[in-house]
Amino acid sequence: MPAFQDLSGRQFGSLTVIERAENGKDGATRWLCECKCKNKKVVMAKHLKSGAVDNCGCLRAERMKETKTGNGSMHGGCGTRLYSIWSSMKTRCYNPNRERYADYGGRGITVCDEWVNDFSKFRDWALKNGYEEHLTIDRKDNSKGYSPDNCKWASVREQNNNRRKRRYFKKPERSAI
Repeated sequence: MPAFQDLSGRQFGSLTVIERAENGKDGATRWLCECKCKNKKVVMAKHLKSGAVDNCGCLRAERMKETKTGNGSMHGGCGTRLYSIWSSMKTRCYNPNRERYADYGGRGITVCDEWVNDFSKFRDWALKNGYEEHLTIDRKDNSKGYSPDNCKWASVREQNNNRRKRRYFKKPERSAI
């Protein structure tokens, strides 16, 4: 077992160790620390020494603020069905490792500049143009990409009626030897 190491007064990132705290149920040594933002946090010694924890969580909160849109609210889409539709649309068009890429990106289908990197623009268009939870995104002209002027919301049944015709090939008959 390693020798006890007094971390009192030492600095780890934004945290300054104040004093030893009660060991956890697992027996791990813990320290009471004060962050530069004046919050206090109890941290395991091994996390301080390894750099796994170097602040009270305030930096994460600060990063979250930086990702907010200009109106002070996040795009609010992550985890929603609409966000999943947007993400899947981009994956079909730009990820050659995906199964459906050949039918989309492989044929030159793209997502318009307005939508490709801005979920909030896609969400705004969707809500103004009849998006409902049971509908799917449909391209009016299947030879063109995803854009406000070429997309609409459609039921699964309507989508199935709009599919490109698939070619089916008969398997050659095996000759008996």
